[in-house]
Amino acid sequence: MARIQNDKDGTILAFMVIVHALALWGLLSPGWNASRLAVAIAVYVVAGIGTTVGLHRLICHRSFRCPLWVEHALVTAAMITGQGSPLLWAATHRRHHARSDKVGDPHTPKDSFWYGHIGWIWHRSSSTPDEWRRWCKDLAQDRYYHFLLRGRLVPHLAVAAVIGLTLGWQALPSCLYLPMVLWMHATYSVNSFGHSAAWGQAPFATGEGSRNVAWVGWAALGEGWHNNHHAFPASARHGLLAGQVDASWLVISALVALGLASDAKLPDPGRLAASRRDRHQGTR
Repeated sequence: MARIQNDKDGTILAFMVIVHALALWGLLSPGWNASRLAVAIAVYVVAGIGTTVGLHRLICHRSFRCPLWVEHALVTAAMITGQGSPLLWAATHRRHHARSDKVGDPHTPKDSFWYGHIGWIWHRSSSTPDEWRRWCKDLAQDRYYHFLLRGRLVPHLAVAAVIGLTLGWQALPSCLYLPMVLWMHATYSVNSFGHSAAWGQAPFATGEGSRNVAWVGWAALGEGWHNNHHAFPASARHGLLAGQVDASWLVISALVALGLASDAKLPDPGRLAASRRDRHQGTR
């Protein structure tokens, strides 16, 4: 399943190099204080919840319902990281589920662990700019998402401006780019570690290589229970088994309690129990 190695998108590759360099600068910056740390944690959590709850569980899988303004707010929070537009994000993820660990999976680590983790992002062969037309017909009429096809950096630049104007521009590497890059790698780890046989457990027979990896579950706010997710992709809760903390599910539950979300889908308990396998594999 090796990819063509000369199809790199130079613009995306340059963006990734720049933000990683800024993140390293932020990590080594001598100007750390309580305010910077609080803002950095807030950026990580807000961008993370926007991604896991908004992009993934809501618009990709429709695992719960909410008003459109709540959906747009969650998705906008995810766009703090400057990642691809919601239409492209959803198309890539839906294709991953349709072809998981087979030919056509955009980021399987079977193409190499490095490719599955991050390399796929700047290879044109992993996706096409208009594949949302096939995979996201249900989202295609949303004008805001079409705006984000062209203006995907607008939320990122807006947050950068707020941080720069309040804490000083010198705070951007530590308060924005460091948590942004850390969150990017937390989600990339779902694709790489979460599909590698050397890591975690697979309590459900899913027909592909998805794994539950505990440390990814924590770092990615519940997304690391990836075998659970592949077994029950429509479930709003990924931490389905004992001891599996799922911060994103806690947020969805809070939205439901506040009347801002409804119809959160969960697996039928009988089906969940019947789907368990007795085989247990070692964890790391």
